[in-house]
Amino acid sequence: IPTNSKVLRPSAHAFRKAGWLAADQATYNKYIDYLLSGIKKRRDAQDSLLPAVQEFKNFIETDPVVFTDFIRMFDGSTGRPENYNELIHMLNGIFREAPPFGSLGPPVYMIMAQTMDTQGGFSAYTKEILNFHFKKMFETWSLYLSSKDSRYVLNPDTGGWFSTAAKTAMMEEYDGATFEEVFLCDPSAPYHGFTSYEDFFNRRFRNPQVNRPTGPIDDLRLISAACESTSYAYQTNVQRSDQLFIKDEAYSLVHLLANDPYTDEFVGGSILQGFLNTTGYHRWHSPVNGHIKKIVNVPGTYFAQAPSTLDTPIPPPESDDPPPYLQSLRFFANTATRQLMFIEADNSKLGLVCFIAIGMTEISTCQATVYEGQHVVRGDELGMFHFGGSSSALVFRASANVKVDKTVATPGAVLRINQPIAAVELPV
Repeated sequence: IPTNSKVLRPSAHAFRKAGWLAADQATYNKYIDYLLSGIKKRRDAQDSLLPAVQEFKNFIETDPVVFTDFIRMFDGSTGRPENYNELIHMLNGIFREAPPFGSLGPPVYMIMAQTMDTQGGFSAYTKEILNFHFKKMFETWSLYLSSKDSRYVLNPDTGGWFSTAAKTAMMEEYDGATFEEVFLCDPSAPYHGFTSYEDFFNRRFRNPQVNRPTGPIDDLRLISAACESTSYAYQTNVQRSDQLFIKDEAYSLVHLLANDPYTDEFVGGSILQGFLNTTGYHRWHSPVNGHIKKIVNVPGTYFAQAPSTLDTPIPPPESDDPPPYLQSLRFFANTATRQLMFIEADNSKLGLVCFIAIGMTEISTCQATVYEGQHVVRGDELGMFHFGGSSSALVFRASANVKVDKTVATPGAVLRINQPIAAVELPV
């Protein structure tokens, strides 16, 4: 690994605060019991699996290699789910509901974590055809979460997204402003005027220059945070090809950028990666003034944990140590479903910049809202994640000599979208 590679390694507390870990073992156990109860009720009622879930089950059971992987990933397991059949029925339950507010973490990741930490899981979850079936299931879920039927979790009761606890969590980084002051909504209308769970989760700012100012737009030296996130890793002297299978694996540009023709532009450059809060703002904003040169959707994995972390004991939710998957985000950046957005900055010294939207587990859909050739300025919307938080990265060329603020490159640093986080010298 290059000596100037730095994993910022946020604490388990930072991940828990961002909604990626259950608050405690009791919370996790309660959710597992809830899923198991739902399985029993559906079986008693002789309910069938959702079509996409049934296809997933059929594929596992008829492909001998994948079937072997799914048997292996539960070898020696003492937790729940206890076998692939129970896992499938848990997924079937999750995909019939909208996520409530709570202290659990992403529900699919919660039930997949145990299998992700195994050799069998890695073998299965890196297979392209299996990820095709995961994608089909997520598309089924997305249709439900985009429908009016998903609004039932948008309420002020316990577990509702307009409860006092939920609003406190969502507004923690807004300096005392209320949800209604910061986000476009109609508190007098049913569900605050949101048409679906997805509409709520991709809520828009009412006045971003009040709550998330960019600073002077015409200052071409400045680079802003593209997402509301927490710092995870910062690396300089990034190589075209690097190892993905060792502890604290580095970014490998040929993999990260999917061997795009622009890859060589960034050799020797720098990368800053962060992860989003699951209760936070999920749209992306332009980090620079410039033109959108190219948008590339890269298919990838959903649940493949870094090989160097496999078979690592998963600590209890209350632990100070993050679980192995959450120590794998750089590996995930190289392999997961993601979108690359190349922006040619108006500052010729900065030149080409790449913003990467990275799907994490079930939060895997990345949608651009700009087009190739469009001119954007810092703070303009670029796109959004669907159905929750995720990860993102900014990639800079070596010759740009980008200086990242030292407060940003610290473990668990909170990055507010539009906040200037780096600078480059103007051309002479």
